[in-house]
Amino acid sequence: MDIQQVVQKYVDSKWLGAAQMIEQLQLKEPVSSTDVLNVLNDIAIAQENYLAVNRQLRLKKDARLRWPDARIEDYDFSCETKEVQYLIDKACDASWVDENTHQVIIGASGTGKTTMACAIGNKLIMKGYKIRMWRYNDLAFEFALHEKEGTFQKYLRMLCKYRVLIIDDWVLFSLSNKQRQMLYELIERREQVGSLIITSQYGFDEWHTAIGEPTIADAVLDRIASMSDVIALRGDSKRKSHRAKGGKS
Repeated sequence: MDIQQVVQKYVDSKWLGAAQMIEQLQLKEPVSSTDVLNVLNDIAIAQENYLAVNRQLRLKKDARLRWPDARIEDYDFSCETKEVQYLIDKACDASWVDENTHQVIIGASGTGKTTMACAIGNKLIMKGYKIRMWRYNDLAFEFALHEKEGTFQKYLRMLCKYRVLIIDDWVLFSLSNKQRQMLYELIERREQVGSLIITSQYGFDEWHTAIGEPTIADAVLDRIASMSDVIALRGDSKRKSHRAKGGKS
């Protein structure tokens, strides 16, 4: 049996990472038992790396980030307070996800809230977490669509499978009474079983007016505010900075 036959056996078994590793081997005679063990270990590591990379690619595709290539390393923190810089570093650590708490990123339009949410999301994907990003108004549209088709509960169960939901432009658009109820049901169902990253131009004190119904606003606020770190961005508009540089990153 030659090396290509061995490679084909691994390919047939869908051990593609291992097959790539074997194909790169330059076997020499004689081979000691130590060499064999080292080769087997290298093959196992190659397969693990192959599976990890492909899992990350699947998670990233499923996440549907608005800025899929956003990196926290590219964000300029110099204009932010030390407290905000600390909270950003903390958000990039997955411990808050394991505690089922939340991140709320607030700031004026153009301050980089969405980009930062995507960058934090990419950090979580690298750690193996299943996440999904929605714009607030798109999520509300899906609520209405599934309610009309009688599939909202099934849709809700799907959303609850994600370890982290990113909701962008939170309460930027008005909701119908039914949509508000469905939003509350999503937040209530995910309490203590999942985390949120929320971006918004509004602080907690403005949510009541923005959500539009005091009872539901109270219930939503109660389930999020006490369990959240608030990253309040105060920097200049990133869009203005982008234009000032001639549109170059």
